[in-house]
Amino acid sequence: MQPATSNSQACQRLLIIVPIYASYRAFLKGLTGWLAERGWEVHVATNLTGVDVDAEVAYLHHIDMPRGADALKLFQAVRVLTKLIREIQPTVVHAHFSVGMLCLALAGRVKGVRYLGTFQGMRFPLLSGLSRLIFKLVECFSIFRLDHSWVLTEDDYGAVPPLIRSKLTIQDGYGFGCDIEHFDPARFSEGDKSELRADLGISNTDFVYIYVGRLTEFKNFPLVLDAFRRLREKREGVHLLVVGEKDSQHPIDLPDLTAEEGICHVGWQDDPAPYFAIANTMIFPSYREGMPVCMMEAIAMGLPVITSAARGCVVLAQLSKGDAVDPLSVEGLVSSMLDVIEKSNASGGALKLRAALDRIEFYQTTLANYGSN
Repeated sequence: MQPATSNSQACQRLLIIVPIYASYRAFLKGLTGWLAERGWEVHVATNLTGVDVDAEVAYLHHIDMPRGADALKLFQAVRVLTKLIREIQPTVVHAHFSVGMLCLALAGRVKGVRYLGTFQGMRFPLLSGLSRLIFKLVECFSIFRLDHSWVLTEDDYGAVPPLIRSKLTIQDGYGFGCDIEHFDPARFSEGDKSELRADLGISNTDFVYIYVGRLTEFKNFPLVLDAFRRLREKREGVHLLVVGEKDSQHPIDLPDLTAEEGICHVGWQDDPAPYFAIANTMIFPSYREGMPVCMMEAIAMGLPVITSAARGCVVLAQLSKGDAVDPLSVEGLVSSMLDVIEKSNASGGALKLRAALDRIEFYQTTLANYGSN
């Protein structure tokens, strides 16, 4: 697929591998434009099935990478990827997420091409038994095969056997970062916020907790529901604003959220910024994250965060003086939810730390990793 614009005189060529187009659009599309402005020709290999593609400066290539255990689909993806690398002859190939890195690790090598990868949260450290062993072998194999890889947290780095740590580095900064110009509370007037609250049936004096993300077990959404129901028994004038949908790869049984008292479910939103603007606190007690972008967006909007002690969640809680509930329980969440209502400094100082989350830091770090100024 051809981009909307192309730099035919590009001196460097990059192939980004990301399994899901939505992840590329949300986290990496800005990087492609930023690199294109600096003379890079950027290609992206991702799953384009059924997606509406926006105007692009990158060349998009369809590869269907498996999200589950599907060996046939995996090796089909590897074959297509190997052919693509040979055709476009990139300077650098950079895979993101574990399955993207595995595809690249299994792909045929092309002389003169650097093979790089970034784990947006390793899987094996969070597992046990046979699953842990299998994922450890797979993820360590990817590190061994690629020229260099990055992880986002010290926890992941420490879990990798010392033998292959020479090919692994902790990425500087906070993952993908976030667009702090877009996620800026100053963009929203009191009138804007009052209007959206009114549209959702929320008064200006009500206290709003916001959850943003997929409605899955591993993000602990059922725990959020239980905690909010318990909170409603103790406090009036509280609402839970849910921005997200179920995930077909991780299905769970949920009640009709629109019928739950105090819950406002707006579904998936391409731009959650207006919803952050009307919220008072983010609640996101996920137990499997790398460096959650939704939390960084909330912090950039000045919201305190209630989260878990999982990996990147606890890092961001420490950064923003949020609350990482540990051990995680309904009672612990309710206690934290009540506590944040009582705090006079609702933001917890989060607004002072916005600059540390600026996505430009991720862009500059990535370019430095590619060995270019």
